[in-house]
Amino acid sequence: MKASSLFVKIFLWFWLAMTLIGAIGVVLALTTDPRKADIARHRERLARQSQEIIESYETGGVSALQEKTFELDRRGRSRSFLFKGVDGPLAGGRVPPRVMDLVLLAAQTEEIQVKYGKGGIWVAMPATGGYVYLTQATPPGPIERLLNPYRLTPRLVTAFVVTGLIAYLLARSLISPIGKLRRATQQFAAGDLATRVGPEIHRNDEIAELARDFDRMAERIGDLVGSQQRLLRDISHELRSPLARLNVALGLARQKAGEAATLSLDRIEREAERLNELIGQLLTLTLLESGAERPAHDPVDLAELAGEVAADADFEARSRNRAVRLSAPAPLVVEGSRELLRRAIENVVRNAVRYTAEGTTVEITVAGRDGSALVEVRDQGPGVAEAALEKLFHPFYRAEDARDRQSGGTGIGLAITERAVRLHGGSVRAANVPGGGLRIEIRLPLAAG
Repeated sequence: MKASSLFVKIFLWFWLAMTLIGAIGVVLALTTDPRKADIARHRERLARQSQEIIESYETGGVSALQEKTFELDRRGRSRSFLFKGVDGPLAGGRVPPRVMDLVLLAAQTEEIQVKYGKGGIWVAMPATGGYVYLTQATPPGPIERLLNPYRLTPRLVTAFVVTGLIAYLLARSLISPIGKLRRATQQFAAGDLATRVGPEIHRNDEIAELARDFDRMAERIGDLVGSQQRLLRDISHELRSPLARLNVALGLARQKAGEAATLSLDRIEREAERLNELIGQLLTLTLLESGAERPAHDPVDLAELAGEVAADADFEARSRNRAVRLSAPAPLVVEGSRELLRRAIENVVRNAVRYTAEGTTVEITVAGRDGSALVEVRDQGPGVAEAALEKLFHPFYRAEDARDRQSGGTGIGLAITERAVRLHGGSVRAANVPGGGLRIEIRLPLAAG
């Protein structure tokens, strides 16, 4: 396994994080003693204050001592006393009896003595000349305790922030390229076969290898799809020539044949027309798939366009004892190619006419909804299995149900609709209608302004 592999990176990052957590825990356990920390921090300050008070007393007497202790108490939010012996403070004042024991112990041991109480910390510090300096520090407030770097809480917060930063950097290092790969996959699935992700991922691990594999796969699929499109286009063009010759031969045969051959010739003509329609649809689908067919940006009134399609479809549907009805309350203008949009709507409507039950009506509704133009086409046919709804817009797909048995279609019309709508920035979906029938919705963005 390479040293730059993702496994090694994850291992090292987590190892570092756990090591830091362990080290911080050990340091906290060894160094976090608020009382000792308070004493250590205040020792130098107390020694300096005691020296100032003693000098004031020796040079100015009790009055100077009182002024000095008042100044120190106001500045440090404390109470200060100076002792020489254990008879009581030199400047007067009341000291609790339990604190006098602290003064006596400091004088006897010549070591600093500390006593914690509700009112704060009492500290007795022996000084030269038999003096003992006694001070009471008021307890710090909640914010001061929280921000005190010598206490446990801020140290835990610091440890939490450090380990959180390490975890964030690790997560970002892992997720960022995966996000790029996911977006590239979505673009590729949406039909952008030119999508590549390798140049955006500057790493040398398994994720980079996955990106390179994705690019190779995308290139291979692009080549296969391109070959398929070229094959369909070439076959479609090649079929047009013999089909044209077949139509010429059919016309000559009609002139020479008698009444007995009319039925057979009519059948040949219908099949030739069907083949010609299939070739035209194949060419259209190939152009849409390859991107050679680009929609214009002309204003198109969908209500008017749907009205034209509905009129033509209704004329043909009545010969089959069916009907087409349009509901378009107001004009709805979109931008695009009128011919492509007409083909998209017409394929859906003709598909509905083909499958709707005899004696029923295909309903077309054109309306604005949520800032989009919506064209709904509903038939009264047998519907489609739920599992097959998403596949209806795949080329050459035909559902394995009653619609398939009734159909004479080629399975290309709805595929052309889906690609034409997608080229216009819209979407199309199919859904079964409760009570029977299929509803296909075409959603297109309205023209600006």
